[in-house]
Parts: sequence; C-alpha cells; structure tokens
Amino acid sequence: MKAVIGVWVVSIFCLFICTAVTHAHAELVTAVPAPGSIVTHSPAEIRLTFSEPISEDSTILLFAENFQPVTGIVAQVAETNPQMLVATMPPLTPGDYTVQWTAVSTDGHPTSGSYTFRLARFALHPTLLWQISLTLLFLGAFMILWRWNRNR
Repeated sequence: MKAVIGVWVVSIFCLFICTAVTHAHAELVTAVPAPGSIVTHSPAEIRLTFSEPISEDSTILLFAENFQPVTGIVAQVAETNPQMLVATMPPLTPGDYTVQWTAVSTDGHPTSGSYTFRLARFALHPTLLWQISLTLLFLGAFMILWRWNRNR
C-alpha cells in the first residue's frame, strides 16, 4: 500500500514539474530606464532583459502623456544577448512615459507588461540639495549676526 501511495506522490510531483516547465514564459528581469525612475537626460534607447531568450516577434512601444504614441521606436533582440530587447528612440521632451512591451519566448509563448518613467527637466541630487540647504542656512545666520552687530 505504501509503495502505491509513493508511486502516486512521485507521479503527481512529476506532473507538476513538467507542467511548470512547459508553461514557462520570458519574465522581465531588468529594465533601463528602470520602472518608476526619474531620468534627467533623454535616453537613447530602452533595454529590457528577460529570464530566457526571446524571438524577433518581441516588441516595445513607448507612449507619452495621455498615451500619445512616440514614433520612431525601433526594437530588436540584441545581437550579443538573446535575452535582451533593445529599442532605439528619438530625443524625448520632459514628461511621463509609459513603456509597453511584449516578449515572445523562443517556444512561442508571449508575455507582456508595462511600466512608467519620468524625464525631468532638471533634477538635483539629494546630496546637492542638502549642501545648498546648509549653505543657505549659514548665509542666513551670518546675515542675522551681521545686522545684529551693526545695530549695536
């Protein structure tokens, strides 16, 4: 009886493993520009890396604010990395952008997704903001002391 139960358990386990392997899809691993990022210069390209090789049927679309399509996007699988989809694009104007991608794995299974990033006109690094704040604080304190000493 124990042997029969053991055979059933192993059979069911193998069935789940085989099913998981046959339904594998290319999942997004990394993206440049990164999802939710704020960039200060117009990126020349979008680079998406997936968990497995993808086919030439994979695509990248880019939308500006109000989902206006950005024209001139050319996407292709990188020659040096079959898991990477690269899209060259024209210069962008500041604003919010949505990257919409479809990855077709080499076995024909498609997956898709989207994310946003922002192109800012000008962004200050947090360290620089801290330095500017301290400088203004010291200048303000100096001006107060200078006026106080002058009025004495």
